[in-house]
Amino acid sequence: MAGKPQAEKAVERFPELGCFAVAVRRIVYEKGMTLDNAIKKSGISKSAWFAGMAGSGGKPTRLPSLASFFAIADGLGITPEELIAAMRKEAEVREKSNGERAENDE
Repeated sequence: MAGKPQAEKAVERFPELGCFAVAVRRIVYEKGMTLDNAIKKSGISKSAWFAGMAGSGGKPTRLPSLASFFAIADGLGITPEELIAAMRKEAEVREKSNGERAENDE
């Protein structure tokens, strides 16, 4: 039996990685950008952009390369550090939401 995929292992260790796509979508929305415009500004292909967004529910099947991560941040008009901070914020919201659901289930 094969082990867990690399992306899944990384998200277990660093939950904010599972919030990459939602953080990017939120930033695009908050800045009033279109997705196509953000992709063009990033200078990477659509396939490279969406490769880092693959998966759902905080369980990515792939993670962006470091170069793509930096390019996506640039396309959003923010620093890589700001993108990481946005991912961490999303992870905190998700964790709090999951905790509240667990309390309500009891």
